[in-house]
Amino acid sequence: MGREWLRGAATHPMRKTIVLHIGASKAGSSSIQAFIRRNRFVLARLGYAVPDVSLATGDRITGDHVFALEALAKDRNASGLRDRIDAVFDGARPNTRAVLLSAENLSNLGNSALIEGLAAHYDLRIVIYLRRQDELLTSAWQQWASKVETDFHAWLILALKQFGHWDKVLAEWEAQAGPAAMVVRVFDRESFVGGDLLRDFVDAMGLGEHTDAFDYQQSDSNKSVSDAVTMMVAGNRNIFADVHDNRFYAGLNDLTGDALVEKQKLSLLTKAQRDKIIEFYRPVNEAVCRKYFRGRSRLFPHVDHEKYRYLSGDQLFDEKLRVVMTIVAALVKDRRR
Repeated sequence: MGREWLRGAATHPMRKTIVLHIGASKAGSSSIQAFIRRNRFVLARLGYAVPDVSLATGDRITGDHVFALEALAKDRNASGLRDRIDAVFDGARPNTRAVLLSAENLSNLGNSALIEGLAAHYDLRIVIYLRRQDELLTSAWQQWASKVETDFHAWLILALKQFGHWDKVLAEWEAQAGPAAMVVRVFDRESFVGGDLLRDFVDAMGLGEHTDAFDYQQSDSNKSVSDAVTMMVAGNRNIFADVHDNRFYAGLNDLTGDALVEKQKLSLLTKAQRDKIIEFYRPVNEAVCRKYFRGRSRLFPHVDHEKYRYLSGDQLFDEKLRVVMTIVAALVKDRRR
């Protein structure tokens, strides 16, 4: 299926490896990080050390290193990253041959500078999953942008320039890590090893021969409520402190269970808008496909419009009313307990 592009890695027998999962955002990173946390002892036995949230050898291992790496990237502190990795290797088990880091924000343009010069000291393996841009944008709106922005379509104009330009992202990381380090995958079930993201990630890490050693049980780590809710609360600073504030949505899910979690996603885009976005990114995706997925006819599958609920204005009003009454009903039941 052309699921991966990886040239023969030019490894050095005496050097250790950094495996860096850089996302991309909205491409299964929460599931991958939960998997890393759950399997940290298996990984340790196989020689892969997982640092704690501060990139040290403490006990608070969550599987993600987003905020620690974000701080270093903001300061362009490549030497600081190397110092922390050196310390992790120094404090790790004797059998440790690799350090595993995961931070989906690193796939944002400009963040590859964080590993400047690192390839001179360690072998690198850069793992990235690419998601089709229409889904990337609408998911990014719900999880982050809608907490501080009020108008989806106004935000989208700028987002089209900023996100989903996979050709630029990959070129940037390849320039820092070298072409042999790049492991590029498509975020699509049909492209995964065994049709499973987590088994695919094990393979992407270079541990495919140990695939049966891991626990693949998944939890619903990132339940997304209906975008009818997103539309009603977008940009409300009385609800959200910043783009990372998930307390409101977590509270809604605690209150309503799965009642606001969609089986068929309500589309913020019309069919025509979705098709136009896909056409906008077509040159980008064709270039990436030619370079990293030779023999594959296209980077992403054709859009299946049946996956989405496209609502008229009246239907959307009815959907918002249904959501409000679902919340009211949950509050009444909660009060009667």
